[in-house]
Amino acid sequence: MIRSSVVTFVSAGMLSPKKRDHVLARQQLYLNYGALSLATKLQLAGRDVALFHGEHRDPEDLFCQIRDSGRFPSIYPLMISIPSFYALPWAQAFCKLAKAADPECRLVVGGRWVVGPDPEWLRGLLPQADVLAPGLSEGVIERLLTESPVLKRVAEPAPGFTLNHLLVDGYRRYQPSVEASRGCGMGCAFCEERDIKVEKLGDAATLAASMALVGEQYNGEEIRPYLQASMFLPTARWASAFAVEMARIGLNMAWRTETRVDAITTQTLVSLAEAGLGVIDLGLETASPRQILAMRKADNPDRYLRRASELLETCRDHGVMAKVNVLLYAGETEETLAETTAWLDAHASAIAGVSVGPVIAYGPPKTADLLLDDWRRLGARPVDTTSAASTGITTMHLSTAFPAEAAEVASLQLSRRFMDEDAYFELKSFSYYPRDYRRADFERDVAASDAAKLPFTVRRRDAARVDHDQNFDEANLK
Repeated sequence: MIRSSVVTFVSAGMLSPKKRDHVLARQQLYLNYGALSLATKLQLAGRDVALFHGEHRDPEDLFCQIRDSGRFPSIYPLMISIPSFYALPWAQAFCKLAKAADPECRLVVGGRWVVGPDPEWLRGLLPQADVLAPGLSEGVIERLLTESPVLKRVAEPAPGFTLNHLLVDGYRRYQPSVEASRGCGMGCAFCEERDIKVEKLGDAATLAASMALVGEQYNGEEIRPYLQASMFLPTARWASAFAVEMARIGLNMAWRTETRVDAITTQTLVSLAEAGLGVIDLGLETASPRQILAMRKADNPDRYLRRASELLETCRDHGVMAKVNVLLYAGETEETLAETTAWLDAHASAIAGVSVGPVIAYGPPKTADLLLDDWRRLGARPVDTTSAASTGITTMHLSTAFPAEAAEVASLQLSRRFMDEDAYFELKSFSYYPRDYRRADFERDVAASDAAKLPFTVRRRDAARVDHDQNFDEANLK
């Protein structure tokens, strides 16, 4: 059997979208910047490297593409990254295909959120894996090509190099990523990084230079990078220096990032807007004082919401689109949801869109049980007590007022209250739709999707229906 000398990374896709399955949801792309970081490090060390994304493709389709390109089989392991528990079924199917085609193929499986919590649990679900890498692997990636070292779930700093997007198969379809920092450590009960201390941002000039290098990788085409950080936490001084550096090098580039609503000051936001910040994903989660405390988002709900108000108003005044994340949490009631809704209504002029969903426990029993016990005390209960062991995904009945089905309906209603198709397209096309995905493509896919599953109001469709009904009535009256 002839073997290539290529190191192939595969980012596991999903057999169906993680929230609601419809045509539109299957258009979204998520660049696996963690796998790209490892691939870039190997490429800088002189290796021939490629990164493929499973997206929503059939696992066999992607496997055949890799095999037919001559990259498989290889003298090196096949590196599988599982970015979320929703990608686990896809990874299981893909690994079976690889082992069936080449029993000698060595499979190295990473993805810290899926592998890290309990490697032995995952080994039972993915027996084809030869090596499980439970943590960030920049420090061991070269050893993994030839060895099977004993690995731990260790934290590593953001890499000091620029991600090489040219290694990604079909990279021009993806909006690029620039990793700014790692960690969070703010202690929110539902967060997987609640105990991982946030990393201090590096030099502002270095980050600006990295963004310029990414621009060169795309040959000067328009790009909208995502500054990746579990919690982007710049100081006012850092943000000012970043704006100055972006102007000095003449980099006119809109970008996106995420943070908490109480994490940065209004002065900082103003400088970030000057530096090109176009969209910011804000983790509000709830505006109910009771739920803020239950989530452990803050110990002073009034101050938390006051800072959220100030930040949203600053976003509006400086042209930054604010997408607000809302989480329906354990113990949710009609009253707590009404509090959140009323707060959002009061700030509607500053909100570009919302993303709403009920809380879900991710992880095997070893980690999920701690969350589930906490949520039971708040009045929630699992929909299926066996799902943590079988899938790593446990959906919840949030309370007697919000069983799972009602929580899903409430999530869609709240999303639609603040987003129509224009707002949704603007936010999604900024970062997540393929770079060549146009409004006409979007309209086509909206029409082909189940409207009951869409998280936005389709005003044009509603307007067309009204016009049709009026014309029908007028014709009959005549």
